[in-house]
Amino acid sequence: MKPYLLASLLVTATAAAQTYTLTAFGPQCGGDLHAQIVAGHHVGHDLLFGVTGARPNALAVLVLGHHFAAPVQLPGSQCLLLVDPRGTMLTTTTATGTAHFVFHVPPVVPITIDFQAVIVSHSHHHGLVAESTDGVRLTGV
Repeated sequence: MKPYLLASLLVTATAAAQTYTLTAFGPQCGGDLHAQIVAGHHVGHDLLFGVTGARPNALAVLVLGHHFAAPVQLPGSQCLLLVDPRGTMLTTTTATGTAHFVFHVPPVVPITIDFQAVIVSHSHHHGLVAESTDGVRLTGV
C-alpha cells in the first residue's frame, strides 16, 4: 500500500471546496498504478495516472468502475481483475513498461470511482497474457 495515496487532497473548485481521497487497494501483479489529482486545463480537476513495472510495448487498459464483489482471474496469468469495468481508456506501454492516462474528474460530489490498469500482451509460450496493477479508489466529497 502506498502511504502517499492515503492522504486527503484539498482542492478548491470555482464554486466550493472539494476534498478528494486517493486510496490504493489490491495486489500488484503486472505493474504498479499510482495517481495524483491536479487542477485541470479547464473547469474542474484531472486525475493523472502512471503505470510502472508493466510489460513493455503492450496494450494498457485503464478500467473505470466499482470494486468487484469477487475478483476475476485474467487470461494467461494469476492476476486478478478487481474492478467491474464501466468504462475504459486505452494506450500502450513504452519500451520501459510505463504508461500514462489522464481522467477528467466530473464536477459531481459525492463521487467514488475505482480504477485498475490491465496490461495485455502476446507471449509465444502462453498466447494472450493479461496482467493487472493494484487499484486506486477516488472518493470525493
